[in-house]
Amino acid sequence: MLKKAELHRPFFEELYSRYNRKEYIDTDPIFYPHTIGGSTEFVSLAASCFAYGNVKAIKGFLLSYFNEYGTDPGDIQDKPTELYYRFQKPEDVRAFSLAVRELYQRFGSVEDAFYSFSSDPEEALITFVNHMKGEGERFGAGRGYAFLFPDPVKSGAKRFRMFMRWMIRSDEIDFGLWKKFQSAGLQFPIDTHILRFAYNRGIIKTTAGTRKNLETVTNFFREMNPEDPAKYDFSLTRLGIAGGCRYEKGETCSDCDIFGVCPF
Repeated sequence: MLKKAELHRPFFEELYSRYNRKEYIDTDPIFYPHTIGGSTEFVSLAASCFAYGNVKAIKGFLLSYFNEYGTDPGDIQDKPTELYYRFQKPEDVRAFSLAVRELYQRFGSVEDAFYSFSSDPEEALITFVNHMKGEGERFGAGRGYAFLFPDPVKSGAKRFRMFMRWMIRSDEIDFGLWKKFQSAGLQFPIDTHILRFAYNRGIIKTTAGTRKNLETVTNFFREMNPEDPAKYDFSLTRLGIAGGCRYEKGETCSDCDIFGVCPF
């Protein structure tokens, strides 16, 4: 008997072929590193860190941020700023920028920083978060700064796992800039859409963005793709964001283009 994960393969492959295309990037934070010049790695890091809230608010802040601080970490200047975004006050935005500049000055790139911390991506992420929190304190960050660096041990830390997917995987959507880490070591980023899908399919028992649910969801996808467990992240979330799917059987299902392979 096929395992549950394997039974879903036709569904996910159909999603991947339909939605894993650049025409859908305007519904995702990866839009910014794809469309803004400069350092793709730096733009990706900033875009992912501040990728919470509604799309219009994220876009407004990021455009202002890159206009003020530039799109290359070498251009970051220590100067007063009035920029703020939801939980981050101006002192948090400044501290973030200076901490990132320090990281590049010391290691040369975020990839090299990660690899100097550990060759294991999970261990590297943990050390990276602790490092950035320490730098934030050194640069006078307030309480909002910590929200940018969630604990990857206790939570799903979705924004950082999304950033790592962008950097490590390589296809039409993901950049594959990092060569020192392999896609097999990635965890599957969990957001509202992924959690709803996993819950409705009986993969997880709650819709909380916990570390336990992160590992359970990742293991589900790793059964299908041991070398690339995060492959379907972008396409599965596009089904909800662009396709309006609720990841459950409903009145409009029969009109859906992928009705024939839908697991619901």
